[in-house]
Amino acid sequence: MKKNITILVFLILIVAATITGCTNNVGAASSWPGFSVGDGMAVLSYGSQIYAINTETGNRQWVYPSSTERNVMFYAPAEIKDGQVLVGDYNHTLYSVNSTNGILNWKFEGAKSHYVGSVLELNGMTYAPNADHFLYVVDSNGMLNWKFKTEGPNWSKPVADDQYVYVASMDHNLYALQLSYDAATLTADESGNKVLVSEPVWSVDLGTAIVSNPLLANGFLYVGTIDGKLFKVNATSGAIEWTFEGDTKIKSVWTTPLIVDDNLYFGTEDGYIYALDVESGDPVWANPTSTNSQIVASGVALNGNVGFGTIAGNLVILDKNQATSPSITREGGIYTTPIFQDGKLYLVVVGGDKLVYALDENGREYWAFSTEE
Repeated sequence: MKKNITILVFLILIVAATITGCTNNVGAASSWPGFSVGDGMAVLSYGSQIYAINTETGNRQWVYPSSTERNVMFYAPAEIKDGQVLVGDYNHTLYSVNSTNGILNWKFEGAKSHYVGSVLELNGMTYAPNADHFLYVVDSNGMLNWKFKTEGPNWSKPVADDQYVYVASMDHNLYALQLSYDAATLTADESGNKVLVSEPVWSVDLGTAIVSNPLLANGFLYVGTIDGKLFKVNATSGAIEWTFEGDTKIKSVWTTPLIVDDNLYFGTEDGYIYALDVESGDPVWANPTSTNSQIVASGVALNGNVGFGTIAGNLVILDKNQATSPSITREGGIYTTPIFQDGKLYLVVVGGDKLVYALDENGREYWAFSTEE
């Protein structure tokens, strides 16, 4: 376990150093970019600001805050929901910003550490994982409703169905919690406020830290760990359906699995792409595909194919039979999950002339965006 955490921290330092040294043309920053698309807009959370981008033109719509602030640093992709942009920073503050004009709605400052993972907004409640070992749940006014304590930092975005919200933690565990709690069922926290959930609905120990976002599909959770295992977990009971670890040791899984046509795809920190049968967990291919570069961003579905970005700047595209299409390549590194929506493929590439590219599925460019524009 200590070895795996050391590898994880080392990779974070490599990523941060690489990005810090490659920002001459896209605006100085020491974080990897968060990127989201929704409600007809794209949101880039990068460095000390959040940028709203028009998806048709690539023009900047607004920036929050309007000028850089010394203690603000964003890593997580924003949640775009119900007319607001929700994102936490690296200095323990969670923001709700009006998606139309970029004006602050509210901010929650109850956490004590970093927001690395994205938040989840559902039915007016925001579920916010924090590195201080808590999941915070705040209402539409930014007021704390309840919180749940894990035994380690929380870097992964929660997922939810109509019954539970699921939280993956660096304490090795995957947790199921109720979507809401009556005040009478809550216990007092260290300050004496009755806001603490004492026990999860269920939890399952997956053996080592989880930093990737789980995938929730058809009543099951699919999640990778930093010791290179991929799990399928029953969302109702927490029972492990299968575990995949390959014939040889797999490196850390930072990526969210992707399901296309009953195959489950995921990438690894040492640059391999795997395809598994979603029901059995058995490999679909005789051997994984090597990209010859690290993969730290999740994959994207492209009309029946899958694409995985590498820190060498290549989007490697494969079909279910492992046949590769020509890679889409830009100068720089891909640390952020690509998005394909409404016919546009969005690539965020650090270290080149531009930061965000909107492309068609063949790589032809619609527009490109830089924070300096």
